[in-house]
Amino acid sequence: MKSIILTAFQKFDRAQSLGGILLFGATILALLFANTQLVDFYENLRETNIGFGAGSFSLKKPLLLWVNDGLMAIFFFMIGLEIKRELMLGELNSPA
Repeated sequence: MKSIILTAFQKFDRAQSLGGILLFGATILALLFANTQLVDFYENLRETNIGFGAGSFSLKKPLLLWVNDGLMAIFFFMIGLEIKRELMLGELNSPA
């Protein structure tokens, strides 16, 4: 499972234009939701509680928080990997 996720991230990282395409698609989708009758559906979806639990422990949060926190963690993880790569192999490898 770990290797499948790692391979997917490596493929995504290699296709640098894919990030821009995904961002453009998400922007178009957001504009459609904001300017049509789908805005109520979006509001309800955003506030839907999603969670998991084990025994007496349970963690439920709105979908908005899962997306914000999860994507923020992935974003900073990718930035850290990019900085590490530049320090080890790239332009920041040697002093100017």
